[in-house]
Amino acid sequence: MNRTGRNVYLSGTVRADQAEFTLTDGSACLQNILVDERRGYAYKVTFASSYPNVVNPNRIFNGGFGLYSYSRRELLRMSQAQGNAALGVTRSVAALNRNIGIVGIPQKRTITTVDNPNYQNQYVIKGDAMVTQSISIGWFADAEDVSSAVVSYYIELEEYEVSSDEEILLILNARSQDAAGLIED
Repeated sequence: MNRTGRNVYLSGTVRADQAEFTLTDGSACLQNILVDERRGYAYKVTFASSYPNVVNPNRIFNGGFGLYSYSRRELLRMSQAQGNAALGVTRSVAALNRNIGIVGIPQKRTITTVDNPNYQNQYVIKGDAMVTQSISIGWFADAEDVSSAVVSYYIELEEYEVSSDEEILLILNARSQDAAGLIED
């Protein structure tokens, strides 16, 4: 595995009404944000953050989100039970290899007060997590709070060249816990 020296920077928004997977009650979503089907390349997430909207903080709530290695195809085929497990409703997200990291919810906002320092109070990126083809975002999308239906993000990635064997091992590692009780009823 060799670092190429190339960095990739992703920023944008995900919207509940455009998500590839949504829980039946509309409380959480998953959306694919990166597809790279080139063989022999992998990415390491080095930084992730919500992207603040300083002009109109009421328009986009800078909520927390999780980073995952699910492809668009996997999200479109995901069952509700699998989505509940992946999003942390029925399982601990920390135990899932498909979860790459978590960007915590900024300090609870109070729109009417002046003391609203919009900062992240929880943040973790798994040090050994590498993605080979896809990155997705999962987030809480409260149906009663329209502003949480849209989440802004900023992500930095380091690109690596990997051999065929390394790529297979990375894919197997990411998916290794899928069959080990992912669905709990």
